[in-house]
Amino acid sequence: MTDHAWLESAAPYALGALDDTERASFEAHLASCDICSAEVRELRDVAGLLAAAVPPVAPPPGLRERILADARVVRPMSVGASPATRVVTTSSSAHQAAIEPPVTRRSNVGRGGFIPWLAAAAAVVFAVYLGQRSRAEHRERLAAEQALAKARVTLDSTGTALARRDSLIASLVAPDVQAVTVSGSGPSPSARYFFDRRAGRIVIAANALPPAAQGRTYQLWGIETGRPPVSLGTFNTDSSGRALATLTVPAGLRIAVTAVTEEPAGGSPQPTTTPFLAATWKSE
Repeated sequence: MTDHAWLESAAPYALGALDDTERASFEAHLASCDICSAEVRELRDVAGLLAAAVPPVAPPPGLRERILADARVVRPMSVGASPATRVVTTSSSAHQAAIEPPVTRRSNVGRGGFIPWLAAAAAVVFAVYLGQRSRAEHRERLAAEQALAKARVTLDSTGTALARRDSLIASLVAPDVQAVTVSGSGPSPSARYFFDRRAGRIVIAANALPPAAQGRTYQLWGIETGRPPVSLGTFNTDSSGRALATLTVPAGLRIAVTAVTEEPAGGSPQPTTTPFLAATWKSE
């Protein structure tokens, strides 16, 4: 029997409808099967609701008296009587008893034993239906939550991108921003720098600059007259040789020259290659 075949016993087990042997076998299986254990938990939760699923109904008047009256009329079965019937003779004369066959009343034993099983079967069907409906609703709710989370991520990303774009536009059009176009040596890479001293940032827009080799990166340096270069950050270009990067200028650094070098990935504390795309800036 496969794990999925055991699921057929989950509903009867949750409702206590398995016999001792079946229950023992199923419980032994439950010890090592998360699928069936989860199914039983769900069905037990559903079965717990069955008691309140319909309103209580009061028995009709006189039911108790009728049952007791019937019990007084019915005589015990004889030794040879069929278990499905009981023979009942009326209180007529012996002569009438001799010429008329005994009156028989069919016992309710068979029907009484069948009703609980019918109720259990109905409960199983109802529990399975509710379990399937609950799982379907759970899947739908999970899909909706995932879609909402994805939409939030997209919205947050869009908001971040818009904020970055607005900040970049402000850096490009501010009245006190200096702009310089520079060209490199060799092939024709070029860049345009936008230096916003008040905000302490430089925007670099590079063109025709091949991406740095694997394990390498480009690094922008700010150089104050008479002092060693200070790293302003790293960047790289895309496959088309373009880059648009915003780099921060440390507070108090009075930049006179900026230059780009190619460095190991992560950057270097000081330039290790020949600078290119250098620009000279006006004093404050």
